[in-house]
Amino acid sequence: MTQILRGRLVQRPILSNDQTLLDYLRSRMAFEPIEQLRVLFLNANNELIADEVLGVGSVTGVYASPREILKRCLDLEATAILLVHNHPSGCSKPSRADRELTEKIAKAANCLNVVVHDHLIVARNGTTSFRRAGYL
Repeated sequence: MTQILRGRLVQRPILSNDQTLLDYLRSRMAFEPIEQLRVLFLNANNELIADEVLGVGSVTGVYASPREILKRCLDLEATAILLVHNHPSGCSKPSRADRELTEKIAKAANCLNVVVHDHLIVARNGTTSFRRAGYL
């Protein structure tokens, strides 16, 4: 199922396929027992270049280095990213640490002309978009 959903995202603008994207991310992350931060690296047409786990945490938190995320952007020649992490608790509400990390990544990305389209929190009970919530 996950492979089929991923196939629907490849070679087309990922942001124009909201429901397909959310279905893919939920199938990959919503029921993971520990938090993980995935980064979807996009080209100038917002097509998926790579989907990588760049941070693994515990049941209550995850940390990823903004430096490592942006280094990977440069390695892949990505012009935009979509940050995604899960909450094993089932609640998709962003924590203060989630908001602070997102702000650090967005500021650093801006210096390199890399667009952070959104940061999504995926949980069993729903998904929260930082952009829609006004955090980004």
